[in-house]
Amino acid sequence: MSCAILHNGSPSATEHPPIAEPCTTVLVKTTGDLLDRMHDKSSRSYRMLRTTCGLLGKYLDQPGDKILIDVIDDKRRNFRSFLESRKYAENSIRSYVYQLGVLLGTARRLGWRPDDAVTEAWKPLFAPAEEKRLTDIVRHFSRVYAAPAEVTVEDVDRWAVAKVKDGVPYTTMAAKKNNFWRLLQATGSTKLNPVSVLHQNRYGIPLDHLPQGLKRDVEAVLKWKQADFARDRPKRGKIRAVTAYNLRLAICQIAGFAIGVCGVQPSSLADLVRKDLVEKFVEWSVNERRKKVGSLQPLLGMLAAVMTHHPDYAAQDFSWLKSIGDGLPIEDDSERKQRKAEKYVPYEVLETFPEKVAAVRQSYGRKRKKNLKHIARLAQEELMMRWLLILPWRQRNLRECRIGGPAPNLFKAKLPPLSELDKPRWVVEEEARNPSAEFWQIRFSPKETKTRTAINLLLPRQLIASLEHYLAEYRPLLLRNRHTDTLFLNWAGKPMRADSVEKIIGRWSAKFCGVRTTPHLFRDAVAFAWLKEHAKDYLTLSKLLWHKNVQTTIRTYASRFNESSGVCAMEAWLDQRAATAAPTTRVPGL
Repeated sequence: MSCAILHNGSPSATEHPPIAEPCTTVLVKTTGDLLDRMHDKSSRSYRMLRTTCGLLGKYLDQPGDKILIDVIDDKRRNFRSFLESRKYAENSIRSYVYQLGVLLGTARRLGWRPDDAVTEAWKPLFAPAEEKRLTDIVRHFSRVYAAPAEVTVEDVDRWAVAKVKDGVPYTTMAAKKNNFWRLLQATGSTKLNPVSVLHQNRYGIPLDHLPQGLKRDVEAVLKWKQADFARDRPKRGKIRAVTAYNLRLAICQIAGFAIGVCGVQPSSLADLVRKDLVEKFVEWSVNERRKKVGSLQPLLGMLAAVMTHHPDYAAQDFSWLKSIGDGLPIEDDSERKQRKAEKYVPYEVLETFPEKVAAVRQSYGRKRKKNLKHIARLAQEELMMRWLLILPWRQRNLRECRIGGPAPNLFKAKLPPLSELDKPRWVVEEEARNPSAEFWQIRFSPKETKTRTAINLLLPRQLIASLEHYLAEYRPLLLRNRHTDTLFLNWAGKPMRADSVEKIIGRWSAKFCGVRTTPHLFRDAVAFAWLKEHAKDYLTLSKLLWHKNVQTTIRTYASRFNESSGVCAMEAWLDQRAATAAPTTRVPGL
């Protein structure tokens, strides 16, 4: 596509379009108002602004001469991305983006002000909002509500989702939401205290900052729980490093509550894990911090396992820990399912994500000034989503998957002669043609999986081309001359952190469908899609999900299939029988 181009710095680009009246006598609210005030309808400036208004109309799905200037100002950020998606040349894009700025500047000269309609209740917020870079969110809600007290948590969440879909990073919007609520609270403009703000006020104390006696005890029990063999520990009492981290975090949180909230100074673990302190902590967590009961029960269970069996504490009675856990309010199963459903995205939607990320990557690749590292990062995230749609691993195995080192999890090698690997037909045919052929394989030891199951499998061919392209072209750009064994890397070329995959999936899902889903819900989407196409094939699904027992798979995913599923299956069965019946056979009731 082409258009008339005004280059920055040229006289015709910098001069203001001619207008009919001084700004003090004209009120401009829409693009139509603005175009009407320009007296020379044959000028190049007028033609360019009119064309830009037409494009803004397509961008905002509104008539080009009836768009509110306020809406253009609010949505201007993603105008460039819209033009890029329409395959405009870069010089045309720069020209139209420049003209959008001219349009807003002209509207201001004609009397438009973004905050003209702001009520007195909102005006005190604009100065601090500008300091904290919250002008956009304050301005948006000042146009919607007469007073800040009318803004709800759901309103702010919807605004943030819309911004993420417009291309604003999720982490930016999460921080902006919390800062907005803090601004309202600081100015006495709201009585609401969203959970996200509460949970950002951390109260735990790092292990290194605990009293020496308590720190020494915590380190001792963590070592005891992770050792290959430990005296008096139950046979299945050993825990993985990730579980030990969660146990340490739980103890540090209770210590932070005891020291920071209750003013108690525990000198040992036995001094901390007291019935009165733990009961107060649970009560405070549920009532004040509004923590989910489901997150407290595992915490109490881990504490009970340590205090009941560790030789230093076995002589004491800690049965009250179980009593506290049993006394927690039972969460309604329907509420838990509803929360999960709000984040659930069907497989049919998820499988479009890799191609959409690829389109974003290709768009960046067409730019004149390319950020190769950013393009490489997009390629990595595209591969990660393809991976989860085919191999629905737990995110820990995905981010810790090693492609180097003495014991890589992902490697290319010849298959052993007596291998027990189940081989697809293309592998069998390739081995017949070339006995020395090498294939991509995956191997995890029992201690590297949650279910302590040894994993040996062949990489599906649907991932091979993407993997090899990533390894050859993009991963070297992310390494930054480092030597890192993991397949996927962070910005510094190091292994990803525990929350990295969740942030990546959440950011893209919020952008593409307005729902911030999680890596674990990819597993659910794959499971439900598989069972829909392969009814009752729980055994295959259990192997795909690395479940140790097929009953776990049935217990987790059979609940999705209820009485309505039985009726649908009966209807499909009757339709199938009717289609294959002899011509003289009639179905009763038809």
